[in-house]
Amino acid sequence: MSEPERTITHRSLDGVRVRLSGAQDLGRPCTSVARIADRGRLHEISSGTRADALGWAEEIGLDRFEQEFRIQGGRLRVGRTATRDADTGLSDPVLAAVWEGRRHAVFTHLYHARPADAVAFFGTMRLTEHADGITAVPRGRARRPDPAEMVKEVPGLGLLEITALTGQTRKRLPSWRGASVAGGELFQDTVEGQGPYFLLALRSLLVTVLPEEDRVREVPQRLAGLAVRAIR
Repeated sequence: MSEPERTITHRSLDGVRVRLSGAQDLGRPCTSVARIADRGRLHEISSGTRADALGWAEEIGLDRFEQEFRIQGGRLRVGRTATRDADTGLSDPVLAAVWEGRRHAVFTHLYHARPADAVAFFGTMRLTEHADGITAVPRGRARRPDPAEMVKEVPGLGLLEITALTGQTRKRLPSWRGASVAGGELFQDTVEGQGPYFLLALRSLLVTVLPEEDRVREVPQRLAGLAVRAIR
């Protein structure tokens, strides 16, 4: 008896909406990562559920949020922690900043920053929460130098990294032709010291698959059973 098909939709920070359909377990959360350039500095921001944001804050050693601000229809919470270099043992003070909407959140950290710096940085983006994610549109002089990415784990397949297929991201594709698959081409390559990975080039999306170590040979077949497409 075949497994029932499941469908889920996610929205990345740059507004790209992706619908996944297949018999696989698609219930794992999806996060999005983007870079924002502002006044000569490049900041990485992430989005996910509010639980994702709190989990991230705990991972970087944040004990508590110290201040809270109401901005853009949500709340921005900030707290201080430090990052430690494993080789040198040196630490750098960082300010963790989490903007929370109703269900989703955007989070980042700023080095040697004050709460006012976090408020100013989040002011360089227009944040909009949707049912399937948050968009962060740069405003003023801020800009996004490259497309955002989505990161989602699919059990039995591996980690999917999904981004828009543009002239910029197309440069990641190998020079050889890929195998013809429904909707595009499938490539396999290897990163020295890290193992094999797959690239699925669709009409408007590029999907990188970092397979589970013992499932590499099964990836093409399992991908054939997973529909990935951009929607409006």
